[in-house]
Amino acid sequence: MDERVIMSAIAVLAVFVIASIVIGIICISKVNSILDYSEDGNLTDNLEKYYNSVNELSKKLKLTQEGAISERISDCESKINLALSKTGIVNFDAYEDVHGKQSFALAVLNRYNDGFVLTSIYGSASSNTYVREIHEGQCMTMLLDEEKEAVEKAVSGTIE
Repeated sequence: MDERVIMSAIAVLAVFVIASIVIGIICISKVNSILDYSEDGNLTDNLEKYYNSVNELSKKLKLTQEGAISERISDCESKINLALSKTGIVNFDAYEDVHGKQSFALAVLNRYNDGFVLTSIYGSASSNTYVREIHEGQCMTMLLDEEKEAVEKAVSGTIE
C-alpha cells in the first residue's frame, strides 16, 4: 500500500511539474513577443515611448476635432444669416365687394432684410398672386400699403 501512495504522489507531482513547465513556456513566449516590440529589450522605456506617442496623437486629434467643430460653427453661423427667418403677414380686403380679408401680403426675410413679399389678391371674379424681391428692407417696385406693412413687420420681427 505504501508503494501505491508513493506512486500516486509521484504521478501527481509529475503532472504539476509538466503543467508548470507548460505555463512557464507560455509566459516566456508572451514576454518574448512583447519584447519583440522593443528595439533594445527595455520594455519599460518602450512602454513609456508608446504612452507618450499615444498621448501626442490624442492631443493632435483633439485639436483637429476642435478646429473642425469651430469651422463647422462658423459655416453654420454664416449660413443662418442667409436663412429666411423673419416674417410679417397682413390680411386685407382687396376689393370693396369682397369681404373676409381673404387677400394677404406675406413678407419673408433673412437677417439682412433680404427676401420677398408674396401677395395674393382675391376678388370675386379672379385671384392673382405676385412676388416682389426685397433687398435690405426695400423693394425696387412700388408696394401696396399692405405689402409695406408686412415688410415692416418682418423687419421689426413683430408677428400679429
